[in-house]
Amino acid sequence: MGRIPEDIINKIIEYNDIVDVISEYVQLKKVGRNYVGVCPFHNDKGPSLSVSPDKQLFHCFGCGAAGNTIGFIMKIRNYDYKDALLYLAERAGIDVSFDGSKDKNKDLKEKLYKINLEAARYFYNNLKSSKIALNYLYSRGIDNKIINRFGLGYSLNEWDALIKHLKNMGYSEEEMSLAGLLVKSEKGIYDRFRNRIMFPIFDVKGRVIAFGGRVLDDSKPKYLNTSETLVFEKGKNLYGLNYVIKNKNLENIIVVEGYMDCIKLHQFGLNNVVASLGTALTTDHSKLLKRYTNNIYICYDSDAAGQAATLRGIEILESAGLNVKVIIVPSGKDPDEFVKNNGIDEFKKLIKDALFITDYRILKAKEGKNIKNQFDKVKYVNEVVDVISKLKDEVLVQHYSEKLSEETGISLNVIIDKVNKNRTNITSKNNNSNIRNNIKGNIYNLIPANKKAEAYILSILLNYPSFYEKVFTTIKPEEFLTEVYRELALEVLTKIPKGEEIDKNYFLNKYQEQEKIEDIARVFSYSIGTEDDIAKLLNDSIKTVKRFSLEQKINNLKSQIKKCELENDIHKSVQLMQHLIELQKELDQI
Repeated sequence: MGRIPEDIINKIIEYNDIVDVISEYVQLKKVGRNYVGVCPFHNDKGPSLSVSPDKQLFHCFGCGAAGNTIGFIMKIRNYDYKDALLYLAERAGIDVSFDGSKDKNKDLKEKLYKINLEAARYFYNNLKSSKIALNYLYSRGIDNKIINRFGLGYSLNEWDALIKHLKNMGYSEEEMSLAGLLVKSEKGIYDRFRNRIMFPIFDVKGRVIAFGGRVLDDSKPKYLNTSETLVFEKGKNLYGLNYVIKNKNLENIIVVEGYMDCIKLHQFGLNNVVASLGTALTTDHSKLLKRYTNNIYICYDSDAAGQAATLRGIEILESAGLNVKVIIVPSGKDPDEFVKNNGIDEFKKLIKDALFITDYRILKAKEGKNIKNQFDKVKYVNEVVDVISKLKDEVLVQHYSEKLSEETGISLNVIIDKVNKNRTNITSKNNNSNIRNNIKGNIYNLIPANKKAEAYILSILLNYPSFYEKVFTTIKPEEFLTEVYRELALEVLTKIPKGEEIDKNYFLNKYQEQEKIEDIARVFSYSIGTEDDIAKLLNDSIKTVKRFSLEQKINNLKSQIKKCELENDIHKSVQLMQHLIELQKELDQI
């Protein structure tokens, strides 16, 4: 799939007014020419989000988030650039073409949606006329209302019943194969699903994209899913999500393993449950969930495989910035079986008693250990210390350290000391100038000083071209360390002397990465005062850019000198050292 043409992107932006789009997520109030509201990307207490209808840009003075309409949708819905464009295109009723032509797979995808829908209807009708299949579902506690709602069906115990039906509907074997509905082998061509309860899998738009099939007995494999197709990727879809997102006040989502777990909980009124299609949670699953809520409950089976999947799932969801709790189902049970035997009220108690992820990890660390045994105790303490060491909140560190001390009899000072040693060994991925915060599940960066200074300089030049000579006689575009600002500086350097304007939309549409879109948007969204007001700001910004540029050159030179010394290249080392001294003098003068 190619890039969406520039004229289509501009049309999408034109037809999606930024005030209208952001108003769907944030209550905005008009103040002067702009609108203000509470920023959805951090714990905003006041209206720090500013939206400019004239510039079609937003900017938060609190967390630094910025962008155009596309950038806002990318950030608020956790979409990549293409998905944000497609979302806005659909919102505006715009037919999107790629590289000047229709998506070459579009017609085939539509064909697959139709053939899957026809198969779902066929399976559904089979179920209604099969006493064996219906009685199986009734025996599992599934009623007719939920059968109808989820479109459950039955695949006949025949080799080619579906193939014959679809051929009569005008579909070819090739189309059935592309939809994953038949199998080709040395034995011939036959239905993929035979003698199984069928679970249609829907995407978030309610289109049938695949199927899951369960046997009526204990034969293997118990469950069989459609193989991946042009419209179905197992790791990118969640069963039941199309129903869950219809909830107007969705506070959280419960993730279970199986189809039966999901539909049984829906039957009992829990309309916020999805299933991970019997597969491990993926990064794509976490992104999908984050579009609709930041609060996730995991409720996997209580067997070893289910608990291992829970621990893996926690890591995936936590890394996406989601708030995760774990529902513990009593040993040997799955949600479906538990609700059937104990009722929905008892399951709701399990939800209420769900464990925070730290408590769950500690619970898992204790399993199989007798802490009265000194060897088990040492192992347990070390494992829990590893868990505590990853906590960032000092209050929580103290809390869990005290609990561990009380439980094991190990001195609190010893535990705290071990935690501190562990924490010093954990390498931080971010330096002091680029602190990453996780607020309400959204990660944003405090803007480094050099990046902010570069943005100020460019914003000043765009508003007051008269400062052109002052800037470019002092610094060069290559001294801008931020890639997008270096490119924009080169554009400014070329166009201002000619009296040509800088095309804001060209630069906003040029980049597809969230961070780059934010960087560019800041330049065009900064409000700059009068020429008298900005004189000091400009001088300070130029000094900052010069200082950071020189520091980078100095660090690079030091690395080169060290390399020369290792290679015993004395002559080159001396030359580099002289250059280093000159740069250091230049830095000292700033």
